[in-house]
Amino acid sequence: MGVRRLDFGLYGSRHGRDFDAGRICEVSMPGAAVGEIISVPWMPHELLEDQSSAVDAMAEAVDALSGVSAVGLGSLLAVVGSRGEALASRVDVPITTGAAATSWAAIENTLQVLDWTGEKSVALLGFSGTVGETVAAGLKRAGVEVTATGRGRALARRAEEMGVGFTSIQEGVSSHKVVVGAGTTGSVVEPQWMQTNSVLVDVALPSSLKKGERPTGLLILAGEAMDLPKGWRRGFWGRIYHLLAGYGPHQIYACLAEPMVMAAHGIDEPFAQGRKLSLEKVDVFSEAAQDLGLEARLASGWKSVEKKHFAHIQGGVG
Repeated sequence: MGVRRLDFGLYGSRHGRDFDAGRICEVSMPGAAVGEIISVPWMPHELLEDQSSAVDAMAEAVDALSGVSAVGLGSLLAVVGSRGEALASRVDVPITTGAAATSWAAIENTLQVLDWTGEKSVALLGFSGTVGETVAAGLKRAGVEVTATGRGRALARRAEEMGVGFTSIQEGVSSHKVVVGAGTTGSVVEPQWMQTNSVLVDVALPSSLKKGERPTGLLILAGEAMDLPKGWRRGFWGRIYHLLAGYGPHQIYACLAEPMVMAAHGIDEPFAQGRKLSLEKVDVFSEAAQDLGLEARLASGWKSVEKKHFAHIQGGVG
C-alpha cells in the first residue's frame, strides 16, 4: 500500500491507525471468481490490544465494497474479534477465516512428508487452537500416531477424548522426526529441541521455531502452501503482492484460497468462523478446492520440495 499510495510512512517508521484500509491488487480465476486484496494497515499489537476498534476498521472496509460474495481474513485479522464472529455480526457478507483451507493443506502436506520419510508419527504444536485440533483429528483419521503438545489439564483431557497422545512441547519435539506447527503464531520451539535430520511442517507466521542455530539437516516447510492454480491471473500489482506477502511466484496461502473457493462455487456458508472447526467442513473445502485445481504444495520458502530432499531423514527414500 505504501508503494501504491507513494506514502513512505506505510513502509517506513509510521504505521497504524492514521491510515485507512485500501485495495492492494486484484486476482482472478478466469470463469470462476475475482478477488481483491484489501489491507487494514494496523500493526499486530494494535490489532490485538484494541480488538473492538480493529473490528470497526474491518467492518468499514467491508462496507466500502460492493458485489462481494465472501470475505476472507488473513494473518492476525483471522484471530481478532472472536475469529471472525464479531465482524460477521456487523456485515451482510459471509466471513471466513482461512482455517479450513489451512487445516486441509497442513494435513495433506504432512501426509506427504510421512509417506516420503517412512515416519508413522508426529508431534503437534498449537493443539489448543482451531487449526491444531482439526489437524490432529485429520491426521488421526488417516492412521497417523499423533502426540499433541502443550500444558494444562484441560488440554490433556481434550487430547485423551480425541484419542491422541499428550506431552510437553520440549518432550514432543525432541522425540519426533516430524513436527507439525499448527499454531497461528510461532516462536514456541527452541532450535536445540529439534532432532538432527528432522522436519517441521509449519503454518505459523512467524515460524514456530525460535531464532538460533538450527540442528543439522532440519527441513522447515510451509504447511499451508498451495500450488498456484493454472490460469490464475494477478496482474502487475498482484505479482508484487505475491512476492512481498511471502507467497512467491508459484504458490498461495489459505486466507486467499478460502474466500475465492466460496465465491467460485456460490457458497454462502463460511468454511471457518469462530473457535470450532469440524473435519466435515474441511472435507467440503477439499472437494470444492480440488474442483478448481487447488492442490497442497510442499515448499521450503518459495521452492517446491521433492522426494529426493528427504533422503537424509531416517527411514526416508532417495
